[in-house]
Amino acid sequence: MELVTTIDEITDNLVRFDRYRTSTSSQHRSFFADRLRLGKIFVHGIIDGRHVFCPSRFVGYVNCTAQKHVAFPRKNGSITTPRINRLLGEHSADGAAEAKYLELCRQLNIQPSEKGRTYWTIGVSATVPKEILGGGESGFPDETEEHLEGATKQVVVNAYERNPKARAACIKHYGATCSVCQFDFRARYGPIGKGFIHVHHLKPIAKQSGEHAVDPIADLRPVCPNCHAMLHISDPPLTIEELIEIVNTQP
Repeated sequence: MELVTTIDEITDNLVRFDRYRTSTSSQHRSFFADRLRLGKIFVHGIIDGRHVFCPSRFVGYVNCTAQKHVAFPRKNGSITTPRINRLLGEHSADGAAEAKYLELCRQLNIQPSEKGRTYWTIGVSATVPKEILGGGESGFPDETEEHLEGATKQVVVNAYERNPKARAACIKHYGATCSVCQFDFRARYGPIGKGFIHVHHLKPIAKQSGEHAVDPIADLRPVCPNCHAMLHISDPPLTIEELIEIVNTQP
């Protein structure tokens, strides 16, 4: 994972972490509560009139998400804190921020740790998108926590057109082998697997503003369905390099 280099990247992480507080995913809500309870050094800001907090080990990595935070156990506050200090100045004890932190913990019925806490305070836009996070890929219907099946249900989503010529050019350049795990469907399944592969957009197509040009070599990569799903388990998605690192660190 790469360290943040701008205040905007810190702000994005602060906003994303706060959204986990009201996510539809119980795992996200538990993640938020645990990090809020255990954190020692926080970035503090105000969003929509609310005081919000994000621990340094989350806020210090570019496009950090709950899934990335869990997947990379070697995160180190001794690395993130100096980087944030360079962007926001030295963190310090702050009685006003501490009071707001304790008030938030009381509101959420969270018992904070007894360790001393320090803070950076950052200016954040008055409003942020009113998104409700789920547990799956952004822009697609997510699983709910109700265990009901079989009922007829209408789901409306945005469908984004993909260019088959761009897909074909990507596969011609890189081959039909997964860019993450190197799985080859032809080698595994014989003739029926020849040419089978998913194509992943390095920049999520749903995040682009309308019709836009796609460079099949610079913007796309072939990936197997399993790795494609794992890339999109996080929002923003994991990078190809991050998922390769995760795969390579498994026993």
